[in-house]
Amino acid sequence: MTYDPCGCDRPAVPNKPTQELVLCFDGTGNTFRVDGGESNILKIFRMLDRSKDNRYCYYQPGIGTDITPGTFANAAIRPFSNLPASKVIDQALATSFDQHVIGGYRFLARRWRPGSHIYLFGFSRGAYTARFLNEMLDFVGLISADNEELIPFVWQAFLSWKYAHGDREAQQADNFLRLCRDTMCRSVGLVHFLGLFDTVNSVAEFNKDVLKDMETMPRPRYMRHAVSIDEKRIKFQPVLFERLRGAHAKKGRVSTWAERAEQQFWGVPLSPVLETDFEEVYFAGDHSDVGGGHESLVEPGVPGAKVWPVSQIPLMWMVQEATHVGLTFDPVQLQELGCHLVPVVGGLATASEGEGVDGSEGGDGGRASAPPDQGKLIEVEEAAGPEPKLMQFDPAIVRMAERAPLHDSLEYESGHGVETLFWRLLECLPIKRPKVNRDGSVKQTRWHVGGLRRPLPDGARIHASVIHRLQQDPEYRPYNLGLGQKRVPTTTSLDHVERRDIGQWRRVQHGGLCDYYVRVPGTGIL
Repeated sequence: MTYDPCGCDRPAVPNKPTQELVLCFDGTGNTFRVDGGESNILKIFRMLDRSKDNRYCYYQPGIGTDITPGTFANAAIRPFSNLPASKVIDQALATSFDQHVIGGYRFLARRWRPGSHIYLFGFSRGAYTARFLNEMLDFVGLISADNEELIPFVWQAFLSWKYAHGDREAQQADNFLRLCRDTMCRSVGLVHFLGLFDTVNSVAEFNKDVLKDMETMPRPRYMRHAVSIDEKRIKFQPVLFERLRGAHAKKGRVSTWAERAEQQFWGVPLSPVLETDFEEVYFAGDHSDVGGGHESLVEPGVPGAKVWPVSQIPLMWMVQEATHVGLTFDPVQLQELGCHLVPVVGGLATASEGEGVDGSEGGDGGRASAPPDQGKLIEVEEAAGPEPKLMQFDPAIVRMAERAPLHDSLEYESGHGVETLFWRLLECLPIKRPKVNRDGSVKQTRWHVGGLRRPLPDGARIHASVIHRLQQDPEYRPYNLGLGQKRVPTTTSLDHVERRDIGQWRRVQHGGLCDYYVRVPGTGIL
């Protein structure tokens, strides 16, 4: 049976790959664990169907863990007593970032064959690692397995080119990159799928060059990015992929070399390759509520019952999106981790095409109305897909995850006292950080108000699970969504009362886990 939980009538992925290479890069401090607190990256790796003869899977623990791609290479000369100290420094500054990128690059050099499909998944700095690796493959290509000793030259050529300043330095770096590429490397075409959870660049070496990250963008065939709405820590600003709009819009650097190779591998016209199938969607919760990693809860009074965390929603969404482009998963593990399909009984709790949830007078009579203070969801902007097919994600799991508690990394109730104190102290320092403006542009600033949610650009796509939470929880009103308290007159007096209004939202995609909304400008907080 076709795995199509949201009923998307998307075109089938052309061309069967000769080989599938799946790389999973975990977030800072995340590694293998079995206590229910594993990240979504580890869950995806666990769900992969590893019985296929032509599939090779690679998992890399996050930056700041005891195991890095270089751990065993120098174990004989590395002082064991220095491990804890270097681990703390690595978590703070990502000093082993180059080892993580090169570790994935080396795996691909050994396994890649012409016609292979490459899937990259990442969370947090691991997402930045996956993005960086994707760019490296686009612009410099892949060295052959017999020449791994030359990888440092390839790494240096790409870094010099990506972060060059000034016309003369940029020209020299470009010449060096082309010479290195033509002498030592081969093009792998385009990465087939890039799936990321809340990408952040807290890498000490590159953090000052965040504007360079906006100039050079990865260009996979398919890209999905799940972004946190409620993360507040100053060092966890997102690295977004949405192109700049308006006066700040400009074309980023694109690898035509990789696109030409893609055309040669698959015989596809060049024009469709130029446009990446791309979605950047915002989910409720902090950094680890999107990428996973918070300790799991136990249902009180129900031994053995599973409690699905809020991170289950972006996990199911990412599994769905990867499946649509050809990646297969182990059905047993899908069942175990709540990403399996069940027969449709009434469909998921989302509005149908053209249908609104209106709490005002004259609202829709076809479904239960929202409470009067919940605003409304209005017309569809894009054409909706067909009705859902006969299978979908388990609605009970979806509902539980939508109602699951959110976490706040700056609150001591998070259970990480010392770590929370460290993050709270950073909020008081004038640390340079990237700031996302309303038009999507990014600039560096030292001014910030500590403890506030990260700003979101205009037109940000908000997942339907966030809208459901807004409707169900009157205390959840993120200011970065343009929401908050406002005063309205009552019908019985001239006094004003506080009303928790969610404003108006425009539906921009069809139902299921592909249900997204954009806030109508001018609605919400007054």
